[in-house]
Amino acid sequence: MLLRVFVLAIAMLFVTPSTDASADIGLTTVESVAAATPADTTPPADTINDFFPESRSLGDCLSSVPRPGCGSKAQGGWRQTLVFGLLVGGLAFITWRIVVQSRKARA
Repeated sequence: MLLRVFVLAIAMLFVTPSTDASADIGLTTVESVAAATPADTTPPADTINDFFPESRSLGDCLSSVPRPGCGSKAQGGWRQTLVFGLLVGGLAFITWRIVVQSRKARA
C-alpha cells in the first residue's frame, strides 16, 4: 500500500497542470481535434516499412492474425531459413548431449 502511494506521489510530480478547461473535464472540441490533425496525411519517410503495404491500414496488418494481402515479398528469404536451421541444429545438439549424458549415467 505504501508503495502505491509513493508511486502515485511520484507520478503527480511529473503531471503538468492544464490551462484548457475542456481538458480538465475530459472533453475535446472540434477545433482542438482539427488543430491536432495535420493537413498533410502523407506518412514521414522514417515510418514507411517494407513489411507492411502502404495501401492498407496499419491496424489491419499489425496483429497476431493479419488479414490477407498484408504480406510482403521482403519477408522470409534465405536469412529466415538460416535462422530456422540454426535453431533446429541447436536443439538437435542439446538433445544429443542429453542422450549421451543420460546413457553415461545409466552405465
